This record gives sequence, C-alpha cells and structure tokens, in this order.
Amino acid sequence: SSSLLEHRHLIGDEATGLTSYEAAEDAQEQHRARFLTWKGLPETSRTAEDCPRPLLLSFESTPTFTLGRRQEDLTAEQKAHLERPLDVHLLRHPEPISSVFHPLVKKTNRGGLTTYHGPGQLVLWPVLDMHSSLYPKYSVSTFASHLEATTQQFLSDLFDIKTYTNRDEPGVWVHAPSGQPRKIAALGVHHRRYVTALGTAINIDVAVKGTEEVNPWARFVPCGLEGKRATSVAAELGGAAQGRVFDLKGLARQWAAIFEEGLVDASRRGAD
Repeated sequence: SSSLLEHRHLIGDEATGLTSYEAAEDAQEQHRARFLTWKGLPETSRTAEDCPRPLLLSFESTPTFTLGRRQEDLTAEQKAHLERPLDVHLLRHPEPISSVFHPLVKKTNRGGLTTYHGPGQLVLWPVLDMHSSLYPKYSVSTFASHLEATTQQFLSDLFDIKTYTNRDEPGVWVHAPSGQPRKIAALGVHHRRYVTALGTAINIDVAVKGTEEVNPWARFVPCGLEGKRATSVAAELGGAAQGRVFDLKGLARQWAAIFEEGLVDASRRGAD
C-alpha cells in the first residue's frame, strides 16, 4: 500500500475483541527482531526494499497490571491484592463485555511504576526505527512528544476533549474543574538500538470510578502519582457519551492516521 505505516489491530478473542498482554508483547518482539536483524546486517547487504516498515500494533488487553523494570518486587500480599477478581461491564462496545476477570500481574522492561491495561482502554505500540531513512529521524524526546501530540489531536478531533502535557509527568492530562489533574492516557516507551517498543494507552471507557471490585485504578497509585487520578473519554464526555458505541478497532485506525502524518512530516510531531 502507499501508506508508510503498517497498522495491525490484534484480536485474540473474537467474542470480546480482547487480546492477552503477552500475545501483544510477542507480536511486538517479532517485529522488533526483524528491525534488529536488518540493522545487524553489513551496510552492503542492506537494501531499502528489505528495510522493515514501521508497524503500529493496537489492542485492547485482558486485565493486566504491569510493573516497571526498576520497581521493587511486590510482596505476595500486594500481588494477591491486584489479582483479585475484577468485574468488567462495558456495554457500549460493538461486542458488549460483562464478566469477571482474574487480572495478570507482570514485570515489563519499561521505566515507571505500576500501571493497568484492560478492556475499554486502547493500547497503541508503534514499533519503528527512530533513525530510519524512510522518514525524518526521531530523538528519544521527539518520539515521546509525537505519541503525546497524536493522542492530544485524536482526543480533540474525535471527542472535543482538550488536554495538556507536562514535561515532568509523561502522558496526557485533562484539567479538572476541581483542580486535581486527571490522566487520560499513559505513556511508556522502551528502545534498543533506536528500535522502539511499548507506547501509549488511552482510557476510552475503562472504569475509572467505584470500588476496587470494578475500578482497577483503586487498587494502586497510578504510576506513583499521589493525589492525581485516572479519567477516561466516557467519564469526560459524561452525559454526551450516552448512546455512543466505542469501537476501539475503528478508533485505533483514526489514531494511526494522525500518527502517520507526523511520521512523514516532523513539523507535526508536537513539542520539540
């Protein structure tokens, strides 16, 4: 196709549209290995045609709490607390989900502390070479800015939700009337030899209120941020979300289109 970016939305279970975090990680590592193998070839045997294309993986995860690589291991009690059954009711999906899940707890190679991925949240992982000759180069900070800027434009264009970013606290935030900042999208990137992994996760209609039985965020302090809370597109829209269907696969396509604009044109990558 004429598109530079290849986009693949992973679906492990047709009935729910969900994918396990581990299956997504496997898909990511396979593509990453292609880049690293190609980059390991001598210059003379590399051809532009064989150069792997940037790939965007998108998915909606089964409930998973991930830990950062430098984080202290959880005690058995802390782990059991996160793994308690979680009631998930997402009735505004193309395939409504209403069931009890047993969350997975796993260590990852990103920085930061505990975070949550689960139904109603759109996870977007671009796997690309930041120093490819196919598009203008990225630095570590411009790549992170591009993820944030894409998410901000996506939220503004599709839902009229205005957001901001903060250099000291990665992710995308919404100003709250109460003055308490609310995080609508998380950011966590890993790279090896300029090849990226992980990315961003946008809360679409994942539960962000209620007790620990239904609200995964109530089980931990999101990314070590005291006094701040998670929000979602549905929570920010309030009554305006009534009657809407949140099709995460379709939303991923729209995020991909915005991301590709900045991939090709460095002036559209957000803050420098």
